[in-house]
Amino acid sequence: MNRFTLGLNARMHAHMMVTHHRWWKPFMKQTQDPQAVQEAVLERILTIQAQTTFGKNHRFSRLRGYHEFRLGVPIHTYEDLRPSIHTQEDMKVPQLNNEQPARYAMTSGTTGKPKIIPMLHRTNQMLRHYQRLSTYAQYQGIPKIFQGKMLVISGQEVEGSLESGAPYGSMSGMLTAALPSVLQAKRFLPEAIHDISDYQQKYLYLTAWALSEPDLSVVATANPSTFLKLLEMGREHFSQLVEQLEVNCKKDSDGVLPFPRPTRRRLRDLQSFLGHEDQLTVEALWPKLKAVVTWMGGSCGVLIPNLRSRLPDKAAIIEMGYLSSEFPGSLNVNVQTNQCVPTFQENFFEFVEQHDWDAGRPYTVTLEQLEVGKRYYVLVTTMNGLYRYFMNDLVEVIGWFHRTPTIRFVQKGKGVTNLTGEKLYEFHVMDAVEAIQQAYQTTVDFYVMLADPLTLQYTLYLEHPPLDFFVGYKLEQHMGQINLEFQAKRESRRLQPLRIVYLQPGTGEAYKTHCLQQGQRDAQFKVVRLQYAKDCSFHFDKHVRA
Repeated sequence: MNRFTLGLNARMHAHMMVTHHRWWKPFMKQTQDPQAVQEAVLERILTIQAQTTFGKNHRFSRLRGYHEFRLGVPIHTYEDLRPSIHTQEDMKVPQLNNEQPARYAMTSGTTGKPKIIPMLHRTNQMLRHYQRLSTYAQYQGIPKIFQGKMLVISGQEVEGSLESGAPYGSMSGMLTAALPSVLQAKRFLPEAIHDISDYQQKYLYLTAWALSEPDLSVVATANPSTFLKLLEMGREHFSQLVEQLEVNCKKDSDGVLPFPRPTRRRLRDLQSFLGHEDQLTVEALWPKLKAVVTWMGGSCGVLIPNLRSRLPDKAAIIEMGYLSSEFPGSLNVNVQTNQCVPTFQENFFEFVEQHDWDAGRPYTVTLEQLEVGKRYYVLVTTMNGLYRYFMNDLVEVIGWFHRTPTIRFVQKGKGVTNLTGEKLYEFHVMDAVEAIQQAYQTTVDFYVMLADPLTLQYTLYLEHPPLDFFVGYKLEQHMGQINLEFQAKRESRRLQPLRIVYLQPGTGEAYKTHCLQQGQRDAQFKVVRLQYAKDCSFHFDKHVRA
């Protein structure tokens, strides 16, 4: 270990000690009485935002406590707030926020239009505070986790600009930028990799950079499929990558980026595996690896056993937590047991039991009323202008940390699926099928698309005579046009090709009969066009056309 690394690690240790005394200990005290903190957070939001148009319309200055807040402010979706977000950006008037957003987090929306989430100056401060606590929990839970280099694979902090000129980017990129500076110095991926449009080429570069670094001690990526993809690329293209690394190693210091220049010693170590690719294990390539930080809930959980089998026993898998483009929803406070508490010190939470919401009874409860073993939909009120915002996310309460409930993400609500980060909505499927009907001048009376996390594949079941060979390609093309993440995941081959299965006449009626037998009401029956395969108990394979 050279002097620079020793000095950096000394700085890191000092930073963590300051974090422990200045931020971690007060936070631990807050977990002993989270409801009091929640009441203070709500009061602060109402006070700060009282003079906004939204605050005036809902009489924020007169609301006292949660009971009045719940009665005075209805539940909102993004589409309810979209006009105010755009009006504030275009007209520069305080519609939802008392300060003008500095930038926006962009994500897919339920109507096909992207969602832009306001990011204020105080939002940036909260993200930095979140990362201080998160990285400290990792530091104290996994010895030497930050002793080596960090492979952080995320989106871009700034991806482009709105027509107004305001920048927008991904929440994962903003969280990466919010890492403490002493940990930023341990990242080694160049920003130029983000500019590569060919996804296969981008993964080759990512793999080359990972291979070039022998002192890797932690990997952080939202979806475990990303790291598994790098391992697959490394094995499949190992000789080609080592050859290119050797070429780059001989170049002058102005060698072409973003391809790395490994040390001579690292290159010799990699060359020793040529012809012995069966020995290319994670432990052999990165003996200092201590942990992989990633999502472990939802559909990502299916990939965790595969990831675990690739890692040495000494390497931990750390739950990244419940995160979204709207806000970081939970913080992993014990990385050994992956206990995640809601970010109650920054956001005000409400919850609705799953069966209540699905039955049309949005009876809300607060943090102290949660019960272990139950699943809830999440509503959040944030410091950046989201009020009683329905996330369409299901979480499960799994235990307690001090007096604070711990939660895990289960899945998006009905009509939304997410296998590799594409976040596909029911609207996307309906729009794509409508386009096919127009293209083929036909009508499809019944269809359902199922998402299978085991195969990373979508299957569209159509009650229709077989169409031509190109229909699957056309469907994918249309869905990619309205959902860029779906297109990206298909181009990178993290999603398998769309599968189409044609069904016998009468399948739609058989499906409805089955659902009514399962307890759905006839007057309220509605086909959920997009579902996870595990959530659908109807056996489509019994109704396939010969």
